[in-house]
Amino acid sequence: MNADKKVIMTAFLIWFMAICSNFEGVSCNAGSPKDLEHHTVFKSGDESHHTYRIPSVIRAKDGTLIAFAEGRRDNKKDPGHGHINLVYKLSHDGGRTWSSLHILDKPKEGGCASNPTAVVENKSGRIIIIYPLWEPGNNKLSRPGTSDNRVMMRFSDDNGKSWSNAEEITHQARAKEWGYTCLGPGHGIQTETGRLIMPAFANAPQLQDDDDPKKRAAFALYSDDGGKSWKRGQQIDVNTNENQIVEISDGRLMIDARQSNPAYPARWMAISNDGGQTWSKPEQGQVCAQICASLLSYPLKGRCSDNLLLWSGIKGPKRTNLILRLSYDQGTTFPIEMLIGTGPAGYSDLTLFENGDVGILWETGKESTNEKILFTRIPRKVIMNMWQISNLNRNVN
Repeated sequence: MNADKKVIMTAFLIWFMAICSNFEGVSCNAGSPKDLEHHTVFKSGDESHHTYRIPSVIRAKDGTLIAFAEGRRDNKKDPGHGHINLVYKLSHDGGRTWSSLHILDKPKEGGCASNPTAVVENKSGRIIIIYPLWEPGNNKLSRPGTSDNRVMMRFSDDNGKSWSNAEEITHQARAKEWGYTCLGPGHGIQTETGRLIMPAFANAPQLQDDDDPKKRAAFALYSDDGGKSWKRGQQIDVNTNENQIVEISDGRLMIDARQSNPAYPARWMAISNDGGQTWSKPEQGQVCAQICASLLSYPLKGRCSDNLLLWSGIKGPKRTNLILRLSYDQGTTFPIEMLIGTGPAGYSDLTLFENGDVGILWETGKESTNEKILFTRIPRKVIMNMWQISNLNRNVN
């Protein structure tokens, strides 16, 4: 770009930014908070559960939204400190209203069903959910070779109306030397080749990290037969845990994982050239406090060959201020961000509507992130505005 054109583009971008009000320094009226629909899905204290946490959302083939969560019956604490059911609700109107509470898995008294992670097999429409099941007691004591932690799978062939009995897949999802395997949480994906990918993490005693005795690492569970059987991919070579995986435009996979060490300011990312079987050397990713974030490929519907990537997480300080970030370069950078909600913000999960709208299921409240789980719908025009601004930013730079 010559100097005169760059000056003109810079001046235009400054003017454009001056008339806008919702993006991180860059916004537009079409993307203002009034355009976002927020609807409560789970409210702590309702329907016989003390707290709801760990959101997961998918859109079934018929358009039904299914929102999953941990129903923490006794208190707000993590697995190992009270009974936790795996629960879900359905929406048939795009997330505006939701069904009553359904219990998908009710463990033995004091046990825990956690980390819901679901995926849709596109050809059949089958919905598959995989989750860990914990014996009563503290999950930190899960021992290799025991049933302290098991990995379970269920499926639905009628868009979430009914579900199969649980099938144990621990031997496929957990190595003998591991004390546990956890999923996601959030959603899985199906690649262009048809492979199903589920994000997971487990013990990683092989890591050279003396600062953390509870070393963990993210990896992919993958299936090439529609979810009938699963294989474990290689763990990424850094201390990580909760994660999401996305397919980028050239068919490679990118993993975005929560840092296990609170001293590190950024998440970790890595690339797979073989469908999640092996991963590149991890690099630092999004600057973000420790949290479960979400990652989604966003098709531009013929505007160009590459998809956008969307990332939802927290801006901070600490667990506050939910944001949506956009990448136009396949996850190398996420230069444009939009504020979704102020105040307490926790875990989130993204889903895509057929018309291009985006949904976020996320933890929030007035005083803490444990008060409720909201569903927020973001119109396609807002995403397009973010993309257009990213193009201006790219042209100036």
